Amino acid sequence: MPNPLIPSHPPTGIAFELPDLIMLRGWANQHRIHMQIELDNCVDGEEYEEILAFKTQCSILYRWIMWRTVHGVTVQPLIGKPRFFTSVADAMEAMTLVVS
Repeated sequence: MPNPLIPSHPPTGIAFELPDLIMLRGWANQHRIHMQIELDNCVDGEEYEEILAFKTQCSILYRWIMWRTVHGVTVQPLIGKPRFFTSVADAMEAMTLVVS
């Protein structure tokens, strides 16, 4: 009998590395953006250990959500298509172009 607490497949999204989280927190503070870490999410049947949500101080809606896989980082804007990046630094650079 399978154990219901053990997922049948690894999660789609994995947790961020601590240095990446520190770098993202600094970036968010510099741009006056609130970063929220959401743990253990499930969306459309896919599991995510960790999702980062970013919003500006003047809005209650998230501007972006970000998650990490073994292949890289995905940034999903509130409006628009998700973009894939090979690193957190590349994702931050792209988001900086939007907020600057």
